[in-house]
Amino acid sequence: MGALMAEDDIYIGPLFDLFNLRFGPEQKDHEHTAGGVSEIKALQDEFEIFQDGRPFVESAKLLGLGGLHNNRAKNRWFSLLTWLAKVPSDQAGETGDERIVNALIKNFARKPPLPCFMKAHDSRGPDGLKVIVREDKPIFYIERAYLTISLPMAPSVPPGAKGKAKKKPKK
Repeated sequence: MGALMAEDDIYIGPLFDLFNLRFGPEQKDHEHTAGGVSEIKALQDEFEIFQDGRPFVESAKLLGLGGLHNNRAKNRWFSLLTWLAKVPSDQAGETGDERIVNALIKNFARKPPLPCFMKAHDSRGPDGLKVIVREDKPIFYIERAYLTISLPMAPSVPPGAKGKAKKKPKK
């Protein structure tokens, strides 16, 4: 997200992947049935990881959704998730952070819950600077409904680039 992730923007995709794998459809086989959204639902039922009043970032930390290989990127990612408490959402009266937590609580109360998918949208576009949560099919090659969480993001602006016109080279 530009200003918050800075040169660690390259890690945003893999950080989304962590969420999308943990909250995605479980892979059923004969030996292992836990995993994906079923595992997260079981953890939610047992430990109430997502709670009203608990910031999403705290639940993300608990689930290890900041990665293991780059502490600076992880800390910046958690700063971005903390920032969502200051961002509006597509639901009146809820911040982006509250919207995510409330949607996950509601989803995990369903039988069965939908798998979840996190992505980004361009905050400079028509969806604007808000967190958007909807049920849709975000992966065109998977014909399955998900609870999709879209975070507002935009590229960073290089320092000193705001409001400055480029000088014409002298001839």
